[in-house]
Amino acid sequence: MANERVHFRFIVCTECQHQICWVNPRLPSFCPECGRHIYPAVRSSVLISDMNATLKYDEHANVPASS
Repeated sequence: MANERVHFRFIVCTECQHQICWVNPRLPSFCPECGRHIYPAVRSSVLISDMNATLKYDEHANVPASS
């Protein structure tokens, strides 16, 4: 298992109210649900922002088995 510090944001789309858990450093330009351009309004729709969130993942997951 590996841990990585990420900037977590919980965003609600201003157009369709879709709830988005976002860990990409760049804010989204388009809503993944409705496809509308949301970048201008996305900063005001961030409900939770945690710059020290931890993402825990298995670094060996989805690695093809060697034959």
